[in-house]
Amino acid sequence: MKKIQWLIDVDQSSFDRDVLERSSDIPVLVDFWAPWCAPCRLLGPVLEKLLREMEGRFVLAKIDSDKNPELSREYGVRTIPSVKLFVDGEVEDEFSGALSESAVRQFLDRAIPSPLDRLAQQAGILADQGAWAKAEEIFAQVLEQNPTHVLSLLGMIRVLLNSNRAADAHPFFARLPVETAESTEGKLLRARIAFSGGPARENLEELQEKVVIAPANLAARMALGHSLIRSERHAEGMDQFLEVVRRDRNFQDGAARKALLQVFDLLGPSHGLVAEYRPKLSAILFA
Repeated sequence: MKKIQWLIDVDQSSFDRDVLERSSDIPVLVDFWAPWCAPCRLLGPVLEKLLREMEGRFVLAKIDSDKNPELSREYGVRTIPSVKLFVDGEVEDEFSGALSESAVRQFLDRAIPSPLDRLAQQAGILADQGAWAKAEEIFAQVLEQNPTHVLSLLGMIRVLLNSNRAADAHPFFARLPVETAESTEGKLLRARIAFSGGPARENLEELQEKVVIAPANLAARMALGHSLIRSERHAEGMDQFLEVVRRDRNFQDGAARKALLQVFDLLGPSHGLVAEYRPKLSAILFA
C-alpha cells in the first residue's frame, strides 16, 4: 500500500490530481505562499505543526504563488499567505494572513471536525430533537475517550439540565476550561445549574410567610429568591436578592449580589429586567 503524503508541493500541472481529486477523499488545505514573504515563513511552520498533530484529518498542499500565477488568479489570491480548504473539489473555507497558532487551530477544528467532534455534533442534533437519552449516551462515549472534550461537556450539561438533573451537571461544568466557563454560553449554563439544583424546594407560601414574620431572616429571603427564580418569577426573585444586599451586602460572602449577577446571565444582557435591575444593584452597592 502506498504511503500517504500529508505534506506535498503542488503546481499547475499537479493541482487537479493532488488538490481537486484528492479532496474528494480527504480535505486538502492549500497554502499559497512565496519564498520572499515574511508572514508566509511565520505561518508555514504553524501549519506543519498542526498537520503533524492532526495527522489523518487533512493534507497540506504548498503552492508557490510566484511560480503559479494562473492558480493564484483563478482562486482570487490577492495577498499571501492565503490558505484555502478544499473539500470535494471546492473551496470550503479560507483565511489570509499569518494567524496565530491558536487561531489556526480554531479554524481547523471548525472546518475539519475530528471523529470525536463529529460524534458530538450528532449528539447535539439528537438533543435538539429532544432525544435526551441517546444524546447523553453519545456524549458519554466521547467523554470517555477525551474527558475534556469541550463540545461534549457543553452538550452533556445541556442534556442533564433539560432532564432536570442539575446536580449531575455540576461536575461536568467543573471540567470546562476557564475561557469556556466564562463565555456567554458558560455563564448561562452556570446560572441554569444554580437555579435548577439544590435541596428540595420549600413551598413558596411557606417561604413568603417566613420573610413576613421575620424580615431580617436573610437566609429565608435568599431561599425565597431562589424559589421565585426557579418558578420564573424573575422580578420578584431579584427583589428579594436586592433586599438582602440592601440589608447586608456581605451576607454569606455576598451571596445575594452573586445571585443577581447569575440571574442577569440567565436572562441575557438584552432582557428588559436586566436593564432595570442592574442600575438598582449599582445604586445600592455604590450609595
